[in-house]
Amino acid sequence: MSKIPEPLKSILNDYYHGEWSEEIDALVDDVASDSWVYDASIFKDQLRSSIKNINFSKEDYESVTGEDFDTEEELINKLKDIFIYIFPDDEL
Repeated sequence: MSKIPEPLKSILNDYYHGEWSEEIDALVDDVASDSWVYDASIFKDQLRSSIKNINFSKEDYESVTGEDFDTEEELINKLKDIFIYIFPDDEL
């Protein structure tokens, strides 16, 4: 069972299953939309917390997204890249 909290888990699955770069611009647009089905502030907080606290394993992430990482550090760097791309004006 994955330790990734909702809605972060669903967002990762919806936008990052497979090659995340194909969907990143759609996610940026959706986060900025008032009609997005998820709460953008919760998503941002959960993503930030996951980076700072490493509160789920790379295996949890891999099971949701289908991506493969050799180390936890690679995963954290990926999450940092995602955060910076989606929230460029916010502190990590």
